[in-house]
Amino acid sequence: MLSALCAAFLGVAAWRYAAIPAPVRPYDGKTEELTLVATGFSGSSPYGEQADVLLNGVPGVFYYSGEETVKPGDRLTGTFRVALTPRSGSHFKATTYGEFSITEGPLRLLDRPVLWARAVKDRISSLFSGDNASLLTGILTGDRTGFSDPLSQDLFSAGLTHVAAVSGLHVSMLAGFIALLLRSRRRSFVVALPLVLLYVAVTGFTPSAVRAGIMITVYLAAPLFGREYVPLRALALAFLLVLIADPYALFEPGLQLSFSSTLGLLLFAAQWQGKLTGLIGKLKLPKTVVKVLASSLSSSLSALVFSVPFAAYWFGGVSLISPVSNLLLLGFVNLIFLGGALSLFLPFLAPAAGAVLEIFRGGLRILGGIPYAMLYTEQPYMLAWLCYGYALFLIALFTRRWRASASLAAASLALCLVLTVWDDPGLEVAALDVGQGQCVIVRSNGFTAVLDCGGSPSAGREAARFLQSRGERTVDLLLLSHYDADHMSGAASLRALTDVRRILGPALDGIPEQVEGIAEDTVLTLGGASLTLIPSRWFGDDNASCLTVLLESGGFTFLSTGDLSAPAERWLTRYAALPPVDVMMVGHHGSSGSTSEELLDAVKPKAAVISVGQNRYGHPSPEVLGRLYDRQIAVYRTDLGTVTLRTEE
Repeated sequence: MLSALCAAFLGVAAWRYAAIPAPVRPYDGKTEELTLVATGFSGSSPYGEQADVLLNGVPGVFYYSGEETVKPGDRLTGTFRVALTPRSGSHFKATTYGEFSITEGPLRLLDRPVLWARAVKDRISSLFSGDNASLLTGILTGDRTGFSDPLSQDLFSAGLTHVAAVSGLHVSMLAGFIALLLRSRRRSFVVALPLVLLYVAVTGFTPSAVRAGIMITVYLAAPLFGREYVPLRALALAFLLVLIADPYALFEPGLQLSFSSTLGLLLFAAQWQGKLTGLIGKLKLPKTVVKVLASSLSSSLSALVFSVPFAAYWFGGVSLISPVSNLLLLGFVNLIFLGGALSLFLPFLAPAAGAVLEIFRGGLRILGGIPYAMLYTEQPYMLAWLCYGYALFLIALFTRRWRASASLAAASLALCLVLTVWDDPGLEVAALDVGQGQCVIVRSNGFTAVLDCGGSPSAGREAARFLQSRGERTVDLLLLSHYDADHMSGAASLRALTDVRRILGPALDGIPEQVEGIAEDTVLTLGGASLTLIPSRWFGDDNASCLTVLLESGGFTFLSTGDLSAPAERWLTRYAALPPVDVMMVGHHGSSGSTSEELLDAVKPKAAVISVGQNRYGHPSPEVLGRLYDRQIAVYRTDLGTVTLRTEE
């Protein structure tokens, strides 16, 4: 009977997978006169302004340029281009570069929680400021859009990102607080059920919040109906209901991380708590301390059992320090959640809540700043340890020899950390995958330079993460070839996340205040490497006035010309005595107007790297690719992944 019921649920989910986006399919790839219904407030995005909308009852996202303010219930009429983008909660995107009309319409019932969530965020903003306001908003509502780069990175490195994603932690705190006040399971059920449903609605019906809401509801209701609460069955029920409501959530990190971590907790937390209690008890600590340590560590470790592969896949890293972070800081989250919520109604509590937020953020900075706190999948030794650790876990699961497996895992982790630190090449040059832009990192004998930092909005974060995967948080030199967004849009994030000691760029009109202008040829030393900076004397647009960088280290040479155009390249070859180079960055992302035959014949590169992403310009152009192939120059492209060169000096 149970198997048949599960099969029926899955069948309904499969049917909904095809049925949900069906009303929008006729518009896919077309531009037509349409009317969209707004379900959220407009806000800024990397692609202009955006707002959540409905088209024929199907949820999607509307992107536009302009200063129009959109609110729930508004009807947006205009000529829109629609493209299907099936994913959880958003199945299409509509765009327009023209004008559209806005008329106020009636609110749906489901729009009201959006208004309440907006009221909560506005209230928080009136009582708190800066990262304190953003963090409290994230903890109470799950909205992380206001997080600064340092706050996001510290949460990620410390393994505490989950505190700003509404889940069982938040819902259980709410339900537990109600139960503590009412001291009756029946009364708690009556009061908590509508409040939990309201909270899940206000936080946007995310899979993790819905999962937690269903499990808490089943837990409170089971005794009232004379039934035993079976956590695994409640988790399975929540999984099936979430799939029916939104089958596309199955492919999103929120559902995968929420359910996998909860499954680990249910299967292993109690068992491991008993074992850890015995081990920690040998230290002769007070019983309360032993209980807290065992409970926290068992919960943190068991939650990681099944969630680690998903975290590694989606985010490229797993926090090694998360068990310690949860032990030291998770208690503050309880205070922030309850104290922050109460301060919205009792403003005199806001200073105390703000003080707790400051302590929590201070702890985050310390823990998140520890070198190699994160295990990044791009680190070969650490990735090998991750696979080895899972093999040990499977062995222990069947043999029950947990102590031996844990000892081997700890010893191998220490070895891999040593190898990661020790395996430092004389020179490393990495052209990062930052989309349609450029960001090249040069590391030489403990010194670091970044050549450009632009492209996707996350370019600075990508560069900082790359450096942190090497245990570094300092950039000795940031070189900007010019000041277009695709070469410097990530500079602010990089400065926020690392210690950038010096910034250099061409001495042009409109040079940013923090940049030192280079007007003459300059030679700098970077560890064991030499950097020659050549500002263009060819005056035209910004692309013609780029800063050329020639890197020489031992017998290796590397050339980057930014977005120099062919006439400026001609000037460069006649002005500067450029040597033959081993590797060069293809100019202007592969534009046909750069990387001229004259430049290629002058520097004779053995390999070329094209820093490019999805674009509407046709980069890299067939003409440039033809020039490279005709000369049998090996071609590497960042849109296929980060390109890394390493040499031994």
